Amino acid sequence: MIFFPWGDIMKKIFFLELLTMTFLVLLSITFTAEAEKGEEKAVQEMEIKGLAFDQTVQSPVVFLTDKEQNSVLPIWIGLCEARSIELELAGQVSPRPLTYDLIAAIIRTMEARVERIVIVDLRDQVFYAQVELSVNGKVSKIDARPSDAIALASRMNSPIFAKKAVLDKAALLETDKKKQGL
Repeated sequence: MIFFPWGDIMKKIFFLELLTMTFLVLLSITFTAEAEKGEEKAVQEMEIKGLAFDQTVQSPVVFLTDKEQNSVLPIWIGLCEARSIELELAGQVSPRPLTYDLIAAIIRTMEARVERIVIVDLRDQVFYAQVELSVNGKVSKIDARPSDAIALASRMNSPIFAKKAVLDKAALLETDKKKQGL
């Protein structure tokens, strides 16, 4: 009869599995960190430059600009969203809480944070955004209309970003701004 030291073999197998799992976790962390760095380079921080009313299409427009004010991203929004953003920018408080005030209060009560909002896409002349919300260290990306995301960011003092691909499609450059008198 041949005796196999199963205990020793099992220990070695367990050790090899543990080593393999550790390697895979470290590899995953490295790829995730690299992807996040690439994502950070693919976005530009923006700030609210102002609001206007486009007489041509009878719609408010929020203007986002990069920090150096080299480009302006115009986003056409609804009247209610424009009014909400305007009130917040002016430091005025509505006599009764608006929807964005309610959402901000809920987020604060949950001890969560709006890490940032990102204008992520422009398809068929429609902008798309995401709200990056962190709760207990876990970040979730929630799809939103840019107007809603911007109104929320203004209340939460959260940074606003736009993907560079969106800016390439829709931003007004310095020469465009001069032509339009901005």
